[in-house]
Amino acid sequence: AGQLRELGDKLGSELPAEAEALAKLLEQAAECLHGIEQSPGSSVMEAIQPCLTAVVRKELLKHQDQDVKVLLATCFCEITRITAPEAPYSDDVLRTIFRLIVGTFGGLADVNSHYFSRRVAILETVARYRACVVMLDLECNDLITDMFRTFLEIVSENHETNVVKSMQTIMALIIEESEVIHQSLLHVLLSALGRKKTGISLSARKLARGVIEQSAGKLEPYIKKFLTSSLAGANSSANGHIDHHEVIFDVYQCAPRVLKVVVPYITGELLADEVEMRSKSVELLGELFSLPGVPVLESFKSLFIEFLKRLTDRVVEIRLSVTEHLKKCLISNHSRPEAPEIIKALCDRLLDYEENVRKQVVAAVCDVACHEFGAVPIETIKLVAERVRDKSLPVKCYTMERLADIYKLYCLKGSDSSTNSDNFEWIPGKILRCIYDKDFRA
Repeated sequence: AGQLRELGDKLGSELPAEAEALAKLLEQAAECLHGIEQSPGSSVMEAIQPCLTAVVRKELLKHQDQDVKVLLATCFCEITRITAPEAPYSDDVLRTIFRLIVGTFGGLADVNSHYFSRRVAILETVARYRACVVMLDLECNDLITDMFRTFLEIVSENHETNVVKSMQTIMALIIEESEVIHQSLLHVLLSALGRKKTGISLSARKLARGVIEQSAGKLEPYIKKFLTSSLAGANSSANGHIDHHEVIFDVYQCAPRVLKVVVPYITGELLADEVEMRSKSVELLGELFSLPGVPVLESFKSLFIEFLKRLTDRVVEIRLSVTEHLKKCLISNHSRPEAPEIIKALCDRLLDYEENVRKQVVAAVCDVACHEFGAVPIETIKLVAERVRDKSLPVKCYTMERLADIYKLYCLKGSDSSTNSDNFEWIPGKILRCIYDKDFRA
C-alpha cells in the first residue's frame, strides 16, 4: 500500500514525456494493485487513494500509446475488483474507463502481441467479477454492441479455451442481466450464424451458438420475433443481411425449443408456388434432418412428413434434392426411428416418370446399403434390382453396376457369419439375366 501511495504521487504529478517511462510506472501500479485483496480495510483504501485518483487524469485517459492503454485498463480492472461491489468512480468516468477496456479487446486478435497476456487478464477479470454488468447500469448500449461485435470478429481457433470461455461468459452475463435485448445487439449475434456466411469464422459461429445456448431462455422471445417477421417478409430491409434459414439451422442445434413457432411458416414455404422458396426450404430441412446425432424435433415431425411429400414435387430438381438429403439422413443414422418411413418413400419413387429421379433413388438406396451392410432390408434391395428392367437404358446399366457393388461387398464380408448367404446369392443371376435384354445386347 505504501508503494502504491508513492506511485500515486508520481502519477499525480507531471507525467513522464516518454510513453515507455509512463508504461513502466503503470506496470508497477498494476502489479501493486494486484496484490491488494478485495474490499480491504479503511487504512489500505486511504493509502491507495492517490493512485486511484491519479489514474483517471485526462492526460492518461486520452493517451494514444497502446501499451499505456493496456496497462491503464489493467489498473482499472484491479481497482474495480478491489472496490467491488462499490463503484470507484463517477458514472461519466466509468463510461470512459469501459470504453478504454473494451478498446483493448481488439488486441486479442494477435496472440503473439507484446501485451496479449495482459489483455487476457483484463478479459478474465471483467468476466470473473461481472464488471460488464456495470455497463448496463451506465446504459452503454452502443459500447456493449461494439464489444459483442469485437469478440465475434477476433475470436479464433488460436485462442485458448479460457479466452473463448471468458468472452462467452461476458456476453451471456450482459444478455441475462439486460431488461431488454436491443435489436442491434441481437442482430450482431445472429449475424455470426450460418454455414455459408462470408467474413465470419467458424470460431465466431461457435461462440454465437454457445451464447445462444447459454442464454436461450432470455433470447427466446427475441429470436422468435426476428424469425417470424423474417419468414413473414416483414422488416426485410432491417434483416436483409441475415439469412433466416441459416439462423434456423444453427438455432436448431443449440436452442431447438425456440423454433416451434417457425413450423407453420416453413410448412408454408414447402407448399409455396415459388420454386425457389420451396427449394430453399427443402435444402434447409434436408440439412437439418441429416445432422449426425441430432434427432428430428417433436415439433418438426409434421415438417418431416411434408418434407417427404416433396418427393412428389412437380419440379424434378426438388425431387432429386429430397432424394439426396434422405440418403444423407440414413447414412448419418440408419437406425433412426424414421428410417422405415424414409425407405418406403424412396421406393415409391422407383417408378417416377423422370429417369434421373429413378436413377437417383437407386443410387441413394445402394449408397446406404454399401455404407452400412444390413442397413437396407433385403426386400428393398430386391425392389431396387427390378430397375434392371427399366425402360431407360442408363437406369438399367446403373442398377446393374450398383447391384455388383453390393455383391462385391457381400463377398468381401463372406466370412461374416451374421450375413445370410440366401440374401445376396440371387444377385449374380439377376445380373446374368440381363444378357437376354435386347438393350444390353445392342
